[in-house]
Amino acid sequence: MRPPEAVSAFVREAVTLGRPEDEIRAALAAAGWSAAEIAAGLAAWARAPGLPPVPRPRGTASPREALAHVVLFVALGVLAVNLWLVGVALIDRFVPDPMDPAGLDPGSGVRWAVAGIAVAWPLWAVLTLRIARAGAADPGRRRSAVGRWVTAVALFIAAVTLVGDLIAVLARFLDGELTARFLAKAVLVAALAGAVFMLYARGLDGEAEA
Repeated sequence: MRPPEAVSAFVREAVTLGRPEDEIRAALAAAGWSAAEIAAGLAAWARAPGLPPVPRPRGTASPREALAHVVLFVALGVLAVNLWLVGVALIDRFVPDPMDPAGLDPGSGVRWAVAGIAVAWPLWAVLTLRIARAGAADPGRRRSAVGRWVTAVALFIAAVTLVGDLIAVLARFLDGELTARFLAKAVLVAALAGAVFMLYARGLDGEAEA
């Protein structure tokens, strides 16, 4: 959480005057600021003997980094959707369903999905590697505000997908219509969403808040 400018400025002046943290916190609370806003303001500055308040690093964003993260997010979405399409086509072909013995003929849909994977997978892999290398060379890049927001959106979509998938399975089960084909597709959705969640869950840990 980025502290309000007024809180940050007040904390800086108070630290410059050498006031203790408890006194600063109490003054801000008395003025009506929330505990989260006060904590963010105090966390924005570090004390150093003989020096003015030292600003702590904050999340950064540049057009180039924003573009890389957004393209990475789009590539991940294209990859996941097309992997799902290929998986569904394979399930329809090889998993029997008493309600649809003949299965579905995917036609050209699978070819489009394979083409999408062939483009999205290398793009996602290259961008992921470049962002990881940039973060290793300059740890400050790991505080990218855009990267953190994109990661949060990806995790949100994955979590909602997992919840919706479980609801669909339970609803089919309660209706007595839970077939092997439907269950296989549900497992596929859970596997893809779970993989995204596991890949990006650490992206919000251990980093400075933007």
